Amino acid sequence: MAFLEWLEATSFSTWLKLSPSIWAYPSVLFLHTLGLSAAAGCSLALDLRLLGVARATPLAPYERFFPLMWTGFWISVLTGAVLVAADATTAVTNPFFSLKLALIALGIGVAVPIRRALRAHQGSEPVPRAVWWLAIASMVAWCGAIAAAHATAYLDPAALASAPNIGGVQ
Repeated sequence: MAFLEWLEATSFSTWLKLSPSIWAYPSVLFLHTLGLSAAAGCSLALDLRLLGVARATPLAPYERFFPLMWTGFWISVLTGAVLVAADATTAVTNPFFSLKLALIALGIGVAVPIRRALRAHQGSEPVPRAVWWLAIASMVAWCGAIAAAHATAYLDPAALASAPNIGGVQ
């Protein structure tokens, strides 16, 4: 925890968090969102195609999505590290943040075998059932990561834990 407190107290983190400049937090957050959108968006487009949406579109051109997906991922990683530095003690201890990272790792981990299968399959129909399951896992991972990212930003786990029991739901 001492490292996180130090990181959050650095002059860069303080500037990022408190600066009224558009080049501080708003720009980094915009780039982070743009990167995640590129990574998740390209992946979801490919996943939907693998699941049978837009069958008239050949699979082979989807190979071109991977460089954009990887670029978006690395932009997200770099800007995410900067955003975490600005609020390290809160972000790293938030369980939604850990869930987000795990789901992103799953999304990236599934992208590798999907790309291998896409290359081996060479765009012929039908897509093997194993690839279909990978596409579903990818969609769940990326949609879950986006939901967990929003939960990290807008939900306080401590407040949720102490919320009153409504309607008998535990």
